Amino acid sequence: MLASIVLPLCVPVFLYIIVNLLLPDKTPRHGIYATPGGKWYSLKWLFIYCMLKLRHRQMTKQNKLCYKPGDADHKSAGFGIRSHNTGAEMELFTDLTDKPHDNNSVYLYGINPVDGTWIGVRIAKRQNGVREVWFFLRLPGLNYDLLLPQHPDTMVPDVNSNGFEGAGLKIEVTEPMNTWNIIYEGNCRLASRRCSTDQEGDNPDQKGDGKLVYVSCSLKWRATTPYVNFDTDISPRLMAQNIAKEKWTREFFDNMKRLHQTHYEQFGEMAGSVNISGHPEQHVTARGVRDRSFGPRMWDQFYSYCLLFAQFQDGTSLHAGSFCIPNIFSHLNSGFFINKQGVIVKTVSSTLSLPDLMPETTPPKTFTFDMKMENGATYSFTVDMESSVVLIPDDKLDIKIHETKAAFTMNGIPGHGIGEWLTRPR
Repeated sequence: MLASIVLPLCVPVFLYIIVNLLLPDKTPRHGIYATPGGKWYSLKWLFIYCMLKLRHRQMTKQNKLCYKPGDADHKSAGFGIRSHNTGAEMELFTDLTDKPHDNNSVYLYGINPVDGTWIGVRIAKRQNGVREVWFFLRLPGLNYDLLLPQHPDTMVPDVNSNGFEGAGLKIEVTEPMNTWNIIYEGNCRLASRRCSTDQEGDNPDQKGDGKLVYVSCSLKWRATTPYVNFDTDISPRLMAQNIAKEKWTREFFDNMKRLHQTHYEQFGEMAGSVNISGHPEQHVTARGVRDRSFGPRMWDQFYSYCLLFAQFQDGTSLHAGSFCIPNIFSHLNSGFFINKQGVIVKTVSSTLSLPDLMPETTPPKTFTFDMKMENGATYSFTVDMESSVVLIPDDKLDIKIHETKAAFTMNGIPGHGIGEWLTRPR
């Protein structure tokens, strides 16, 4: 009787083991990008999925927190466990560890699709007083972009400030997870606008040959959605796929833990005034996203990535990403919606594919992709890249970041946003 019950269960398990022992390792696309399937994939996926659900359940049930005083590295955070107990604690955390590649950054962008306003700012704190500073501004009635004088270089040395400040730009929180101030005082370079169809070098003014003008900018950013913490709010089904498709080695898991960083995002709107010498004051409004990251950031570890943010006419906000960091994740996907009611809907699978989007080093002009959500719905997107600003995040590396204004459609619903691309020579 017992044998008649156990035997039918053992046969599939036995066959699964035999098949996977005989299966060869799946060859990465272009020799780099891992893909789902292959040896032990379903077992690996199930193991990781259960682990992520268990970690998140433990945190929820026990209010478990990995960050403790003296544990500045947040060694156990991520994969279902948050790094801080509250959002306010994350917002006010601006410290760096003593590790040479530590990063603590804030980034905001805003677009007004009606008048063409486009604003992008970022400050990343690095060791020894170094900051990575991004600032670019496009205004209606001005036929140029306003860029930092040293553009496209972003590295600023010898900054004597503990906050997010450098090169005339200051970004500071006034109410955690709700409002931030953005202030810029200093010279900017007038640069001819760069189209997404331009090749590198087509617009020399983008490389720093334009006239300098004095700019005074004061903006207030206000949140319009809840924040999404990538340590806890990304679908465990999607994360299990990201981890299961990689080749498992001791080094892989060590790197995944060692190079983990806390990252969260929140959509919002900004408004304020801009004064440019020789021009009347302009009041600007724009909608976009704010993100924060802290932890290790080594640009030389990145091979490529695509990061998309969009807001649609029905009130939906979108994040979709695909990243290649070969020592950790050779093809990591991320995604979520926030609907107009403020509900976060997680992505469980995405066809956003780096080897298809960028087989070479040039971001595509137009592309499509699909995302399946945890509520069972599938959404189809079309993205048209418009104009871009190119930045160099590290002057010692041959890496470029393309901030590209874009038009989106989601199941036919129009929207606007940006595509951020990292490229490097093959």
